[in-house]
Amino acid sequence: MREFAFTVSYDDGADHLMDVFIDHPGLYARTTSCHATTETMWRVDEVTGPEEALADYDEQLAGITRCSSLRGMGGCPIDWHHEVLEERPTRRRIYSRQSEGEGCRSVPYLAAKHLGDGVLCRAEQHGEEYRWRILAEDDAAMSAIHDDLDGNLRAGIELEFERLSHSPEWPDDRMTRTDLPYEQREAVELAVEHGYYETPRRASIQEIAATEGIATSTLQYRLTRAEAWLATTFAGTENGESVPPTAAVGDD
Repeated sequence: MREFAFTVSYDDGADHLMDVFIDHPGLYARTTSCHATTETMWRVDEVTGPEEALADYDEQLAGITRCSSLRGMGGCPIDWHHEVLEERPTRRRIYSRQSEGEGCRSVPYLAAKHLGDGVLCRAEQHGEEYRWRILAEDDAAMSAIHDDLDGNLRAGIELEFERLSHSPEWPDDRMTRTDLPYEQREAVELAVEHGYYETPRRASIQEIAATEGIATSTLQYRLTRAEAWLATTFAGTENGESVPPTAAVGDD
């Protein structure tokens, strides 16, 4: 198998939907399922973030009438449908269907067109970056996707190819950022950022809470819940078991 990995970066204002991720650094999305033909793409995305970020995301998602860079490339009118499968204050699971229009070509469409059946696609969105992973057979002609992508970038979008590897670094579905409620994920990220897990520690829970304007008890609770889920998930995956994300839900 070969993995094709690349990142598309967006300037502020280049795309309305990506602007939501740029404006809200705590917003994160990943594609958990994706299927495409040369006519239609179906996908399921999990999105987590603060409530105000998800409210902006919902508004932009509901207003899609033309091909967005989140769903494809080109800016042409599209036949677009989406449905919210799960809705929580800081989490969404969204199903969508997009029929490919003339000049509007999604990344999964390009994979289906150039690589044929049996191709797997994954994607992540965070900040200004939209990262793609494509897994295909060893003899797949990945250069065709490179040329098609590189020839269809519009102003404000930059393409960076990371690797073409025969040793795929395909991520494990059992443990991802979207499995934690946003507040707990944020607590872990703050702890790492401030050096809480370093030896020696650069900051205590009290110091981090004071710096970030969060009640110490709230930060401690969220971090404890997140650590409990991380520990049980790690133990479960080591034993070949799957630990449901609801084990961590306490303040979503």
